[in-house]
Amino acid sequence: GRPGWNDAMNGLPGMVGSGMPETYEMYLLLKYVKDVVDKYGRAVVIPAELNKMVKVVNKALYKLENSGWEEPDDLPFAVPEQLFEYWDIVASARENYRNDVQYYFSGNTTALEAEDVSDMIGRWLDQIEAGMARAMKFGSHGFGDDGTSGIPPSYFSYEVTKWTKNKGKNDVGLPLVNARAMKVGRFPIFLEGPVRQMKTIIDDKENLKSLYQKVLNSGLRDDKLKMYLLSADLKGQSYDMGRMMAFAPGWLENQSIWMHMSYKYYLELIRGELFEELFFEMKGGGMLPYMDPDVYGRSLMECSSFLASSKFPDPETQGRGFSARLSGSTAEFLSIWKLMFIGPKPFFIDDNGDLKMQLVPALPEFFFRDDESGSDPTFDEDGNYVVSFKLFASITVTYHNPTGSNLFRVKPSKYIITMEDGKTEKIEGPEIPTKLAKKIRKIYGVSSIDVYF
Repeated sequence: GRPGWNDAMNGLPGMVGSGMPETYEMYLLLKYVKDVVDKYGRAVVIPAELNKMVKVVNKALYKLENSGWEEPDDLPFAVPEQLFEYWDIVASARENYRNDVQYYFSGNTTALEAEDVSDMIGRWLDQIEAGMARAMKFGSHGFGDDGTSGIPPSYFSYEVTKWTKNKGKNDVGLPLVNARAMKVGRFPIFLEGPVRQMKTIIDDKENLKSLYQKVLNSGLRDDKLKMYLLSADLKGQSYDMGRMMAFAPGWLENQSIWMHMSYKYYLELIRGELFEELFFEMKGGGMLPYMDPDVYGRSLMECSSFLASSKFPDPETQGRGFSARLSGSTAEFLSIWKLMFIGPKPFFIDDNGDLKMQLVPALPEFFFRDDESGSDPTFDEDGNYVVSFKLFASITVTYHNPTGSNLFRVKPSKYIITMEDGKTEKIEGPEIPTKLAKKIRKIYGVSSIDVYF
């Protein structure tokens, strides 16, 4: 298939390629669908064309499951016959489905019972998990990369080793063939692989920490700039892989620092509550506004598409941001900011079915006091260190930190909520009760919230 986020890998379809980022995302989507179906137990209505494809896929999967195929300890690069046949049937079913709905759906639908859908998706997930494990065994391969880094690969190619002519011809009259056998090809590591895999292990802190350390010590780390490269060294790779091979190392998608993907990486760090690691990267210069403006070459309030990395031949250009814009990095930064200042679930329904609110930030010590910066901290009248922000661009929230230490998901001891009429409400404990939570959510009559730890 074609690449998703990294469109400079645009030669991948011609290499009969596949992408692990899409595999990880598909895995998460299917888990979500299964959870919803299991929770509500309702029939799922799908287009008749989709049902036709699903039947073919399930039949092929049933055949594979009953073929006697067992995963060997040492995977061959030549795709085993059973797996190739399964891929061939499923890929053909997908292409036939695309042809069927290219212009319109028939309007006919089929209802699938919840129990059948749950069982079906469960089998699909088993097969995807087997594929993800298989990908890790193959690993990556490139200049200075022997495939033992333990970092999930992003892409594979497949070389057709046997084929038969099918009597078809392309637009310029060359004969078309049907593949009968293939072997796996590998690529260097790309940052997107670990970023997407992190989403599948977000609740496994030990594995997240391990993966972080592997990336930190890999060819994806730009040690000079203290940032992360979009790809490792592409030296020796085929120009067939895409337009990135036309660029000098360190420029655009060839070993540069793509801010959007780096911020995706940082977002997964805070989602997985690797707070020390995130703020190490942030303050080390990996994120705005902690970069050196003289090196960055533009305002530290302005995101760039990419930065020329230390791999770029011109030292004067290294670290400079290019193509400033409101891009995906801005969206990722806002998600990081929300998890830092507000927490993952500010509003929630308690066991009694009532709406409640709580603020559980993830703020590092240097937000409250930072001797290295030379700036003076801010205190309240009681000597607590304070940091403030605007909630919903309207309500001033102030965190009162008695020691100025890290506030990593520490629950508040009390709140003081000031209304627009000057009246105050004092709440002891970590949660804001329903009546006030509703007013805050509606931005109705609330002026400020003081949060004490």
